[in-house]
Amino acid sequence: MVWSHTSHFCTVTSTLLATFISRSWLDFYKQKRFICEITGHSNLSFFEAHRSETAGSKDVDETFPEALKEPVLRKVQFQTISRVDNLVDHLFELFKQDFYPGETVMAFLPNGDRTEAIIREKSRFPELRNPVTNEVERRACSRYVVKLPNRNDAEANVDDDQLVRDRKVFTKAMLRSFIKNTVSREAWTGAPWVVKEQYAKKYKIDSTIPPHLMRGLTAADRKAALVRRKEQEAALLGNIRSNSVAATPSTDSTGTSTLDIRPIPTPPKSHKSKSQQAVARSGKSADPTASSSPAQTPERDTNASIVPLSKIVMKQEIKPVPVPKPPPPPVIRYPIEDLQVPPKSDAPQRPRLHFVTHSSQPSSNAIRFDDEIVHFLLETWVFLNIYCEPFLLDSFTFDDYVDAIQFSHEEVDCELFVDIHCALLKSFVGEGDNGRVEISLPEIPDSDDEEDDEDDSSSQQESEAAEDKVEVKVKQGSRDTPDSEDVEMEDDDKKEIGHRAAELFEDGYDWISRLRRRDFKNGGWQVIVVGLLDQLSLLPKYTNDAERILSHLYLTLDISLRVLVLHILVGLSYDAPIVRKYMEECSEAMTEYRKKKIEHQRARKAYLEELRALEDERKILLPENTPRSISPDRGRSTSKEEGDNDSRMNGTEDEDEIDETGEDTDNRRSLRRGDERANARKRKREEEKERAEAAASRPKTSQQFQRVLKNIEKIRSKIAKEEEEIATIDEDLREADCARLRLLGKDRFFNRYWWFERNGMPFGGLPTSSTADAGYANGRLWIQGPSDMEREGFIEGTKQPEDVSEQNMDLDCNTAVMERKRKEEGETSLTYAHQFAFYETPEEVSALISWLDVRGERELKLKKELELYRKKIIDGMEKRKAYLTPVEDASGSESTSGIRMSTRGKAQFDPSAHRCLNWANTTATAELGHTHYDHRMKKSKGNRKSTNGDDKTLLNRNGKPLSRQGTRYNF
Repeated sequence: MVWSHTSHFCTVTSTLLATFISRSWLDFYKQKRFICEITGHSNLSFFEAHRSETAGSKDVDETFPEALKEPVLRKVQFQTISRVDNLVDHLFELFKQDFYPGETVMAFLPNGDRTEAIIREKSRFPELRNPVTNEVERRACSRYVVKLPNRNDAEANVDDDQLVRDRKVFTKAMLRSFIKNTVSREAWTGAPWVVKEQYAKKYKIDSTIPPHLMRGLTAADRKAALVRRKEQEAALLGNIRSNSVAATPSTDSTGTSTLDIRPIPTPPKSHKSKSQQAVARSGKSADPTASSSPAQTPERDTNASIVPLSKIVMKQEIKPVPVPKPPPPPVIRYPIEDLQVPPKSDAPQRPRLHFVTHSSQPSSNAIRFDDEIVHFLLETWVFLNIYCEPFLLDSFTFDDYVDAIQFSHEEVDCELFVDIHCALLKSFVGEGDNGRVEISLPEIPDSDDEEDDEDDSSSQQESEAAEDKVEVKVKQGSRDTPDSEDVEMEDDDKKEIGHRAAELFEDGYDWISRLRRRDFKNGGWQVIVVGLLDQLSLLPKYTNDAERILSHLYLTLDISLRVLVLHILVGLSYDAPIVRKYMEECSEAMTEYRKKKIEHQRARKAYLEELRALEDERKILLPENTPRSISPDRGRSTSKEEGDNDSRMNGTEDEDEIDETGEDTDNRRSLRRGDERANARKRKREEEKERAEAAASRPKTSQQFQRVLKNIEKIRSKIAKEEEEIATIDEDLREADCARLRLLGKDRFFNRYWWFERNGMPFGGLPTSSTADAGYANGRLWIQGPSDMEREGFIEGTKQPEDVSEQNMDLDCNTAVMERKRKEEGETSLTYAHQFAFYETPEEVSALISWLDVRGERELKLKKELELYRKKIIDGMEKRKAYLTPVEDASGSESTSGIRMSTRGKAQFDPSAHRCLNWANTTATAELGHTHYDHRMKKSKGNRKSTNGDDKTLLNRNGKPLSRQGTRYNF
């Protein structure tokens, strides 16, 4: 009964206590004593502060720049700055002039304008110091590529001092709020700031606290140090008690005082008054013998034995510590940055560069082409040779292409020059009256499109009537010589428009209609080019170039304007469906090639495993079947007989063997050699006998061993076949890779090296081309200058980088990169990206490879690529040299096939002086039955793919039947 009352009382008491505690805590939460950590507002209840922090956290996440969140959090992680204000000041100074991709800033342009910009790319450049004077030669800085939304998304390169953030976006208050919202810190001295878990996961920030910043390990270290200190004190006090604290310092055998421990005399505590203690001290000082009385000595020793360690004086003689030697310089692990590689004093200069000139053979007196012309020549030649199959063009060499661009004659047309223009133009507009325009063109103002609504008969009649009226006089590609008044530009009109191209189409027969009908003859393709350029002049991109071209007669165009026309046509062809379709087909073909290559590689791997097993089996059977060694005499006789057998197989039997048959036909020989012939026949018979005995004495090999050998040979032949298939597929992959050119590499000064035959085309051009006998396509190794960013950032704007090993430095550290560039490259140097030069001899390629320094990263890769393709590059150079210096026939004349010559014969013309006239478009002739220029030529009723009536299969660039292209590209 007593227990029940007691339990009931405890239950009631606990219930009341819980109610009291909950009410007391609720009253505490309602008190106005809480502060919002985000906004800093005080005098709030717990619930009000919680709501304020939630709303403030949401506002901070929305207003703080997203591009800055991750860098700031990574910088705050594990910081040990205890005060938030100091941490905010530190971070604000770090990120004040540091910007990140994706951030919206204000940019100051060179002309003084201020506009909004978006960071796209960022490059950091470290601080450079002079290793001798330790002066700062270049401060640490950053360069940015920004996009200007207010200026049609134009891009600009700016430095960090040309950018600034909006004042409302990045402030100390906002940074403080962001830190309080995303970072936490424990309440103990030295605790680091740690990013909250949700933000650490979002931005993939490591939250593992380093060991030296953990609180538990710090306390353990303190405890361990305290234990060690106590042990040292106990050991020291034990030594003092055992030695009774000697009055003099101990001395070792050398007479050096090592350690002297003396207790500091401490007067005993006294219960006397201060005055009495003063009298006692005065008495002691008056009686000097009192301190040395025997009665006080034991008391002093007893007190000294219990003196604490903190009052013990330790005396030790300090020996001079030798100064340590400086550590050896760090070992340089190559390859490193090329400009950090110390130059060699005896290093040779780079081979002299060659530049494209107006003559085929470069010389000191030849006129050099402008850099822009060479750039356009290479660009258009590479495009036309890579995409020659969809355009139905024969491949052609770069030398023939340059020759064709320069060729001009009133009576002779260059088929290469004419068919290139016609093939490009045909890709812009489809054939037929309803041919679709395949490229984007600007709309002509006030254009009349009524011709498209007329029926086919009326439009054809008008076109034929207009064709009789419109004639244009041109040099390049014309069959007749019409009046030049329709194309010549008058000075009066030139002041307003600059040309009279619109007058060519006043009769309604515009260039698109002419192109739909493939009306290229009698100057038609030049009229189409003029109309196309006239319409493109409405675009600001083409205005200046079109005005330059249209202000001249086509017959008066120099090489720069001709190349410019081809550059514009090739640029428009990039968007043509014929090019896109070809690229898609090549991409699909490359996918199939890769699948086949994987299958052959798997088969080769399986054959290698099988071969390994057979080789092991052969080794097991080999010791029992190894033939015995043959004596030297027998070996000589055997080798001699093999030589005799070889001579019999070659049909060159000796006369001595003929004499053995009894038919001695050489009666003119001297009789003194009869004994020699008889001895030789006897010696041969003996050797044959010994050889037969040696063969009989050899052990017979087992059938199993022979079977293993045969299987090994079969497997090896299969492996060789698979490797041959893999090599063929690799070649197909290389030729089908037409999306972009592959760079060989860069040298130490960021010059780019190109070998244009590397991908997208056969090494020697199409094997079915009319000029396939040349055996090469370009035959040169091209060098391009550095880009603007590389030139400004690494060459012109920097000094020689700090060397990691000063003892290997051969040049002065103050030598600029530009001076080093002039010294190592010689007189022929490239400065800008639009400059091109070349090497054309194997000796120059070998000298270039020896000039490259494999200690640099870029030149190591470049040298590997040059060594890989060295044989092909040199082979193309040698064939180019032979092609440019042909051997004349016995008659002294050369073939003049493919030359269109007028029958008027007004002047003498030597076609052999121009190699470009030997080119003929056999691809278009075989596929269409005519060239692109002669599109209206009547086709034969037979098989148009065969020129002589025989049923022949067309071959692609690999010499295989056409499969991928076929007849899909009929125009």
